[in-house]
Amino acid sequence: MPLNLTAKKLFLFDFDGTLVNTAAGILSSINYTREHYGLPALDFKQARQHIGTGRGNLLDGILIEKPGIDRAAATLLFQEHHDTHMYEQIRFYPGLAVFLQRLRAAQKLLGIVSNKQRHLLVQILEHLKSPVAFDLIIGADTLPERKPSALPLLHACATLKTPPDQAVMFGDSIYDVLAGQNAGILTIGCAWGFQGAEPFRSNPPDWVIENIQEIII
Repeated sequence: MPLNLTAKKLFLFDFDGTLVNTAAGILSSINYTREHYGLPALDFKQARQHIGTGRGNLLDGILIEKPGIDRAAATLLFQEHHDTHMYEQIRFYPGLAVFLQRLRAAQKLLGIVSNKQRHLLVQILEHLKSPVAFDLIIGADTLPERKPSALPLLHACATLKTPPDQAVMFGDSIYDVLAGQNAGILTIGCAWGFQGAEPFRSNPPDWVIENIQEIII
């Protein structure tokens, strides 16, 4: 049964695994970093649980076999590789570019709330020639707290002068669900993301969708 969101004013989106499929570039940088530390490559199924958790958590997860490494050095290594490989096979998920255009035509407010650094979000959107300009882009480095904290979502609502009950958050991870719940915002779990519907089994969002066409605006 479709979900009618015509009454909502502000549409907030996670980025990696929700709006844009960035898996290939992230996995490439993960395995480059692991190779540097003498670790075998991971496939995406093994790596995906660490993606979307923030850069520090990702590095801790993929280098768990190497306790005591220099986190700053590992971060720099990963980042330098990712800066030149993040566009590998990158694309909007099916239907998302058209959905964004429909939202804009309906005069909805649009925002991104991600645990990825803001400048990377901007660069990728420019690379993809995003069909819309977002009203707000919040990255991991925008505020003192990031998802699953409610702060980024509440900041988006305050900045765009929208009460939380008139906003909706789309995301593919438990971080998105918890952030939405903590902020009192309707939260949609996107099962096309990096981990499928698995993150939503233990802590369900308000709604889980398999395809963006399930949404009525």
